[in-house]
Amino acid sequence: FVSVIPVNTALQGIGCTVLLLFVRLYYGSFPSYFRAAFYNTKTDRMLSLRTYLRKNQANSLGECVIYFIVDDEWISSTVKVHPDYWDASNGIINKKHPKYYTINPTFQLYKSRAEQCISNYQISCSLFSRKFFEEVGFNGPDQANNPSFLKIIDEYIKEIDLCLGRIKHYKTLRNDIECMAGNPKLNDVNYSFALKLQKFLRNKEKTPNCLNTITSKIRQLKAVVHYAQKKGLIEKDPLAMLKLKETPGTKKYLTAEELQILETLHQQKTLKGSEQQTLHYFLFSFYTGLRYSDLCSLKFSNIIESCVVATQEKTDKPVMVPLIPQAKDLLKLSNGDYCFKTFTNQATNRFLKLIMVAAGIDKKITYHCSRHTFGTLSIYWGIPDYVVAELMGIDIKTVKIYAKIVDQVKVREMLKWEKKVI
Repeated sequence: FVSVIPVNTALQGIGCTVLLLFVRLYYGSFPSYFRAAFYNTKTDRMLSLRTYLRKNQANSLGECVIYFIVDDEWISSTVKVHPDYWDASNGIINKKHPKYYTINPTFQLYKSRAEQCISNYQISCSLFSRKFFEEVGFNGPDQANNPSFLKIIDEYIKEIDLCLGRIKHYKTLRNDIECMAGNPKLNDVNYSFALKLQKFLRNKEKTPNCLNTITSKIRQLKAVVHYAQKKGLIEKDPLAMLKLKETPGTKKYLTAEELQILETLHQQKTLKGSEQQTLHYFLFSFYTGLRYSDLCSLKFSNIIESCVVATQEKTDKPVMVPLIPQAKDLLKLSNGDYCFKTFTNQATNRFLKLIMVAAGIDKKITYHCSRHTFGTLSIYWGIPDYVVAELMGIDIKTVKIYAKIVDQVKVREMLKWEKKVI
């Protein structure tokens, strides 16, 4: 009997009211199946839709946002009207509004969709979902089944536990997609879309991307697609056949001599306050190989028995790095819960440019170069590859990259033939 409730919003109110009275009189209370269809199971109340003008949040023009209220959920319609043109008793916009024929059609469209959504919830016995209600109410049923891909990226950033650097990368990907394709739907993201994005990134004005950067962004694209697949928004991975290519990258690092110059500069204390402070924690990453994100979150509680014991923010891998005397000396100059007071990554790199000029080092250095220097010099000074991998929390394959960029190590190894040392 419940299944024949009219879906038409004009008849819904009458049909539901008559049916409720009939069932209530006949049974004395609502049967469980009936309660499931018409009640919010969390609050044990029947789902209802009301409109309300939130007068306590007016803008500079005195306009207030109209809200839809479903049980305890307050959902903004984004439509704004002045209280003088709001009919509170009927929940409608007054026809005397000077822009009535501009804003009322939008509001009525949202309201009719909202009413239809509530009706569908009542009939299908489904649990209320604010997210689904907003998708259907403001974008229509088609949008709920084929949502904006940009919104999915936003949801991915919010739901997945990403470090600040990774969040920035995904936001950059979002901007690139928006520049290329506007606001594509989920179903628009396919093999051809990925190829088009690769071409767009390669030929991007002012800042064209290299092959490895493009590959990294396509990996991010695939991660969001997999997220949508896990959420049940799509059945198959449309990018499954897409093959990714990479070229061996060149990692910038400082030599042992250049590191010694920075150590001397730090001891002399001739730099400005901000630059001296930056060099202070920059050197610590030289001695430990910590990423910027890991150093920022490093606390004295992570220093256990003269070792850094922490979990990497990027990879979630645990690392343990024994501290050399130079690193311990840097910690002695710090106080508080955190080991170092750091600037933002952007500000840090800006100060590093000034530091390199003061040190007479003609290289474009960023903070991450300290990590590359740690890996490179570790190999140069004879630390085994597997030990370097453990210290840095990376795999052997990545360590080999550091080995390849140290020409001095290659020369030293070849000298073993001359000395006949095997």
